[in-house]
Amino acid sequence: MLSSVVAMALAGALSTHAPAASQEPENAVFGSGWGMTLALDGTGFYNDLIHFALKASGTDKPYQPLPYKRAKMEFAKNERSCLYPARIEHLSRGGDIENADDYVETLPLVFVESHIFSRPAHDPLGSFEHLDGKMVAYPNGSALPNFLADYNATFVPTTDETTKARMLIAGRVDHMSGSLPDNIFVFKSLGEELPPYNPNLAILRIGVGVVCHKTAENQVFVNTVNATLAKPATRAQLVALYRALGVEDRFLPRHGGGEVAEP
Repeated sequence: MLSSVVAMALAGALSTHAPAASQEPENAVFGSGWGMTLALDGTGFYNDLIHFALKASGTDKPYQPLPYKRAKMEFAKNERSCLYPARIEHLSRGGDIENADDYVETLPLVFVESHIFSRPAHDPLGSFEHLDGKMVAYPNGSALPNFLADYNATFVPTTDETTKARMLIAGRVDHMSGSLPDNIFVFKSLGEELPPYNPNLAILRIGVGVVCHKTAENQVFVNTVNATLAKPATRAQLVALYRALGVEDRFLPRHGGGEVAEP
């Protein structure tokens, strides 16, 4: 039984991978690509989740991974579009949107934790005050410097999560921002252990899904996805997909609200 569920989940998630097109549809779900877990060619953990959700719900809404900063720009200018992975409350806090009432969102597809990771063989960050005078790598286009503006750190923008990890390993920065389960994949691919972090000092712990501009079409889309995710059969397929990809069950949302892990 489990093998058949895994097969169905993987088929739904992996069969729709495709290279990014040059023209972005105005009504697309824009994926904020940052590296191997949400790659521009449609591969990676986050792409697997959104492909699964779109296929399972039977929606024909197009999905387009774009570079992290560009995805946010396209979402801002296309009033029929959506952004993934995201959460309304976080986008509002980060200044990416002005009026939360102008947006709708799906149930979360993954529960993420955002932390500050330290260089290998160094102590985890005891408090955010210890960022004073330190260099912190973060994703270009992220609102992280706004969130941690009071702690006198120097923020170094990076283009993808692997570059961020390599900078930390090489000692070019003191810390990096990063999310779980994302960094489990990244450091494993580099043959490295997960770097030190303080599990009690999270920037965010929250579920993320798809955020859309509030239009009649997008409301139907969100309702359809949510109805699908609420089905026990869909939940079982998601559990199987998580396990097939090697992701712990604790990252599977209980369908609460919240913010995205990488601001």
